[in-house]
Amino acid sequence: MDVSKIGRRTQDEVKRRGLFLVSPDDPSMPDKFVFVCTSTAPGDCGYTRIGHVSTATGFNHRVYAMDGGQKTGAVSLAQVRGMFPTWEDGIRVVLDAFDRWHQG
Repeated sequence: MDVSKIGRRTQDEVKRRGLFLVSPDDPSMPDKFVFVCTSTAPGDCGYTRIGHVSTATGFNHRVYAMDGGQKTGAVSLAQVRGMFPTWEDGIRVVLDAFDRWHQG
């Protein structure tokens, strides 16, 4: 997934929080992923990821966001249920979770 195709407004919201969008380039993976991370290094994203969005079907995206159980290091993630028709919709949910748990 080319993260430069994510809407400018959503990219600005990510940057404002000091976060980064990273998409692994792995042709063996059938689904596409966009990780929201605290580091730009793709190899670190398992450790620095605060959430991710992936393709699930042709009309919805699967979203995982930090759940507050583990807020440092490799944070704990939980799937967020709902309809997320665009990458931007899913990324906004991850950012909302980050704001909620980062301030707490």
